[in-house]
Amino acid sequence: MLQVIQKLTVVSNPTRVFEVGTEHEGREVIEIKQVGAEYEDHVHSEFSVYDENDNLIASVENAPVIVDYRQIVDHDNEK
Repeated sequence: MLQVIQKLTVVSNPTRVFEVGTEHEGREVIEIKQVGAEYEDHVHSEFSVYDENDNLIASVENAPVIVDYRQIVDHDNEK
């Protein structure tokens, strides 16, 4: 099983929600990636939201978020 991000809720005022399969400003959200990095003395939290053409819709950095995952079957590893 593989876990992918299904929904990203940015806890801000106003709250912003990005969910795979929904539209955001007329563009369909296809993928949400966690692209942050962990360092010895801190963590850089970053999520990128992409549309159907692999164009960036939004980047969320160092903000409080709620992440909802979905488990999918990874067929590439089956024999």
